[in-house]
Amino acid sequence: MGLLEQDEKIIELLYTESSRIVCSNSKKSDDEVKLWRETLDEASYISALCRPAGNQFGIVGIQVAGTTMYLNILVNDLAGIPRYFHLNHAEIPLSPYQSRSKSLIRLLLTLRNVMIVNKTLVKIVQIR
Repeated sequence: MGLLEQDEKIIELLYTESSRIVCSNSKKSDDEVKLWRETLDEASYISALCRPAGNQFGIVGIQVAGTTMYLNILVNDLAGIPRYFHLNHAEIPLSPYQSRSKSLIRLLLTLRNVMIVNKTLVKIVQIR
């Protein structure tokens, strides 16, 4: 979970669901649904708390399923309807080969950029 404290209120910006390296497909899909529910709940809370500009702020969800990491984001569109997007995925290298780690590094840099934007947007918006 990624937390940000703003005006004595704690805001959750990131959720993570993970499973073992060897896991069933049903466990992967159950974790995906659980992650979607958690991001949806927090998006509703933040919308009620500070009303960030639609289509700019999102709650990040990271799912580690087996040896794959998925980066997702839930964003409310301009009409206030939540939209869940898959941004990227990468194999988690279990060996030190550089070619397999490039996609993971790209995913982590994307995550970093999204978190910087989200923190900035929360600090700009007045919290009620």
